[in-house]
Amino acid sequence: MSAASDAGARVVVALDVGGTTLSGGLVAEDGAVLCAAERPAVRDGGRDPRLHGTVALARELSVRAQDMGAEIVGIGAGFPEYVSQVGTLTSRDVIGWDEQPAGLLAPLVPGRPVVVESDVRCGALAEARTGSGRGLGSFLYVSLGTGLSAAFVQDGRVWAGQRGEALGLGTWPVHGVLSPDLEGYASGSGIAARYSAVTGSAVAGARAVVARAEAGDAAAFDVLSTAGGALGTALAWAVALLDPAAIVLGGGLGTVGGLLDESMRTAYAAHARRRGRPPVRRAELGARSGLVGAALAAWEHPADARESHRVA
Repeated sequence: MSAASDAGARVVVALDVGGTTLSGGLVAEDGAVLCAAERPAVRDGGRDPRLHGTVALARELSVRAQDMGAEIVGIGAGFPEYVSQVGTLTSRDVIGWDEQPAGLLAPLVPGRPVVVESDVRCGALAEARTGSGRGLGSFLYVSLGTGLSAAFVQDGRVWAGQRGEALGLGTWPVHGVLSPDLEGYASGSGIAARYSAVTGSAVAGARAVVARAEAGDAAAFDVLSTAGGALGTALAWAVALLDPAAIVLGGGLGTVGGLLDESMRTAYAAHARRRGRPPVRRAELGARSGLVGAALAAWEHPADARESHRVA
C-alpha cells in the first residue's frame, strides 16, 4: 500500500471492483487519492457470495485512515455489474454475489453513507469532473478492460437509464458474427477466449495476445485487429444514436494504444462519416478513473439521499 499522510483530512473509502483486480483508496473531496491499494480479485469459480475480498480491502483502508488521523465520511464502491438507481446490484455477470454490498460494507462505517454504483458510471463521473470529459457538454465514456461497457454524460450528469442499464454496449451484436456479442468479441476476456479458441493455446489475458501479436503471431494479429474493428463500428453506431461531443476511452486496455486502438480508430473513421465526427480521447485518469469516480459518487451524493443510504 502506498500512502501520503494527511492527518485531519476528510476522506471517502473508495473501491473499484474489477473482473481481475480489486482497487481501493482513501480519496479527498477534490478527487485526490491520499492512499491506494490493489489486490487480485480472488473468487471461487467466479463466485464471491459475501464479497470477502472487497470487504477485506475496505476494512484495511479504514484502518489506514485511522492511522493517518483522517475522518471517513463514507464509502463509495463501483462494481462491474448492472446497478439500479438506488444502488443495488441487479446482475451476476462477473461476480457471483449473494448479498448486496451496501449491507456488507455498512458495518465498517456506522452511521455513514455507503454509495454503490456501476464501475463504468464511476469512470464516466471521474472523467467528467477531473479528466478528459471536463468542460464538455456531453461525451460517451467507454471502459475497455476485462469487460466492455459504456456510459453517457450530458451536462455533467451520468445517464443511468430507468433500470440502471442504459446503453449496455457490451451486449450489442457484432456485424457479421452470430456469436459472441461485442463484449465477448472485443473485451479483454473476449480477446483471450477467441485467441484460445482459434489456436488451442490458453493465454492469461488480452495482454498476452498483444505480446504475441507484437512478436509476429498472425492469429493474435487477426484477433486484435478484428476486435478493434468491431469496437470502432459500434462506436460509430453509438455516435449516430447519441451525438456526443466526444468519446472518452478508458479501462486497462482502452488506454494502452497499439494495434487494437489503431484498428478501432480506423473502423470508427470509416463508419462515422458525417462531418465533424466526435473525437476519440483517452481517459486522462487512465485505469484510476473508476476508483476516483467511486469516491466522487459518494462525495456528491445529496445530503437528503445520503440519509436513505445510511445503515446504523
